[in-house]
Amino acid sequence: MKMNKAIMIKQQQGIALITILVMVALATILAATIAQRQAATAESTAYLMRQNQSLMYAKSAEAFFSELLVDDAENAAEVDHLQETWAQPMPAFPVDDGYVSGIIQDESGKFNLNSLITAEGAVNENAKAWFELILKRASLPEQLSEAVIDWQDADELVSGGMGAESNYYQGLPNAALPPNAKFHSVEELKLVRGFEENKYKLIAPYLSTAPVQESPVNINTASAFLLASMDEKLDVNAVQQLLDQRQANLEHFSNVTDLWSLEPFAQVDADRRNLFNSLLGVQSNYFKARIEVVLSERKRQFSSDLVRQDKQVYVAYRSMAPF
Repeated sequence: MKMNKAIMIKQQQGIALITILVMVALATILAATIAQRQAATAESTAYLMRQNQSLMYAKSAEAFFSELLVDDAENAAEVDHLQETWAQPMPAFPVDDGYVSGIIQDESGKFNLNSLITAEGAVNENAKAWFELILKRASLPEQLSEAVIDWQDADELVSGGMGAESNYYQGLPNAALPPNAKFHSVEELKLVRGFEENKYKLIAPYLSTAPVQESPVNINTASAFLLASMDEKLDVNAVQQLLDQRQANLEHFSNVTDLWSLEPFAQVDADRRNLFNSLLGVQSNYFKARIEVVLSERKRQFSSDLVRQDKQVYVAYRSMAPF
């Protein structure tokens, strides 16, 4: 009897010991979990603080760039070119635990997709003709201009053999429908018929989506590809050589007539020149600020689309997507 009682006491002691060990283990796990959650919360809070601080620095840089553009409009409004102050990169500016840098890119030196439709809702035939030359230069079907027009025009009437309205896209899996409105970004072009599978990237570097229809291309900031696309006779390498030479000599065009007087553009016939005279200019009013903020060795990038109008600058669009 005494032996049984002793055995029972030992068993109870063993159970008690196991219970204590289990409780200690649970307490340890609970403490570790709490510590882990506190660390995660602290890290998340620090991340949000850095994010907010980065955004604040980016908006400050955006305001700085806007002031540069306003100052340029007040003091040198007649011509915009790449030797001006606004076109120079902003050196890395030191801030607490990092730096801010950036640059203004002239989007007026690109073909504006939104210029294909006039303010009255009609097709801009001159702009369409140039866009088709751009497509041809990039080895894309010229008729794709019809799909781009249908994407943004207000009606549901198909523009031509390569046009596409809602009925076309409804027959495709996971396709977006035409918004029948202006393009908001060049990347939107990849949703349009004929530009799938990254085909839009063939012309994306030469396009913009300025929120205004009247947007002549600034010949002082346009690329050799875009300028060469105006006529089949123009060789892109010859155009690039001319642009490089003028940039090295700190030269710029004061008017469009200056362009036609130089080789290889002197080869362009009078009818083609007349077509492009209304599409070209020497002023810029649409820009993209690309801003980089580095805090605690973490890099964040911001983009702001800036529109200059009546000596004022407003932000048309902001993006936190990396560039």
